Amino acid sequence: MSVKLRKRKLAKGATKFYLDIYQNGERFYEFLDFRIESTDTKSVKEDKIKLANVIRSQRELDIISSNNKFIPKYKKNVNFFDFAEAFILNYKKKDVRMIQATLNQFKKFIENPKLRLTDINHSIMLKYMDYLNDVSGLTGVTPHNYFTRFKKILKEAEIQGLITENPASKIKFQKKGNPDELKKQVLTTDEIQTLANTPCGNNELKRAFLFACYTGLGYAEIKKLKWANIANNRLTTRREKTDQKVDIKLKDSLLNLLGKKSRKEDFIFDFIGENGNTISDNGINKCLKNWVNRAEIDKHITFYCARHTFATQLLQYGANLKTVADALGHSNTRNTIKYLNYIDNLKDDAVDNLPSLNI
Repeated sequence: MSVKLRKRKLAKGATKFYLDIYQNGERFYEFLDFRIESTDTKSVKEDKIKLANVIRSQRELDIISSNNKFIPKYKKNVNFFDFAEAFILNYKKKDVRMIQATLNQFKKFIENPKLRLTDINHSIMLKYMDYLNDVSGLTGVTPHNYFTRFKKILKEAEIQGLITENPASKIKFQKKGNPDELKKQVLTTDEIQTLANTPCGNNELKRAFLFACYTGLGYAEIKKLKWANIANNRLTTRREKTDQKVDIKLKDSLLNLLGKKSRKEDFIFDFIGENGNTISDNGINKCLKNWVNRAEIDKHITFYCARHTFATQLLQYGANLKTVADALGHSNTRNTIKYLNYIDNLKDDAVDNLPSLNI
């Protein structure tokens, strides 16, 4: 580690001071906010040189006392939102939309477009957590997921040396209510049959949603599903979110729902709109809402509710947690437990199975 005072000759005889800082194998420069002018007296020049040396010594002391976590002045002024947008632009993982969404929420929360990265502290992150829980209008596990994704932005800033420490790294997100409680609504067996008997404005949606209720696939998997994924009355694919393998036996009624098998490379469901693009999640859920209303089912059902319906149906008809976890593509049963809390009559059955007390 070294901090050296250097100077550069400028036009018209002026001299500019700057610090040449070498730390952890990296070299960067900090230009001081004053210079020696050709018109300065000898005394003024000497004072400026002394000041430059004092600043050099102070910087060296700063680096040593801060345990080598020194942030140069030019890095301290980086705008947080500029950095975050650049991070998202270069981010290649599948949760990029959620990172953009949490950034949008943070903009509403902080209301300061000039916020610097170094301005974000532990207190601000605690308040943002409360905002996601109580003010944002987000429900279920979404506030937790948004906070987790926001921490990724700060972690990258820490890696790049723009902040000395991620201010959210030690914050454990406090979720409202029971974390193992299922928040999404699900359909009962009778309600699934009611939907099957009710006309839908989009027949592809009807086929796909009913198929999802018996396979647990989300829209991301459904729209990419090909005939190559169906063989010997089994469905084999991978979860879009986790890449976990899904291998499920298909009942004859589901195979009949799919219809005549086509070429392996063909998509099973046609979700291409008039513009030639895949219909958006919002478009699908809007059509689904109309279908559910037509069936006179008083529940807020989105396409993802089919996945929850599948899980609760399996538990309803006797499957254990490990079986349900495997069918859903969960890596363990931790995320599967929440479905148990939805099945009230399973609790009733468990009580009924207790041995009688002889009095």
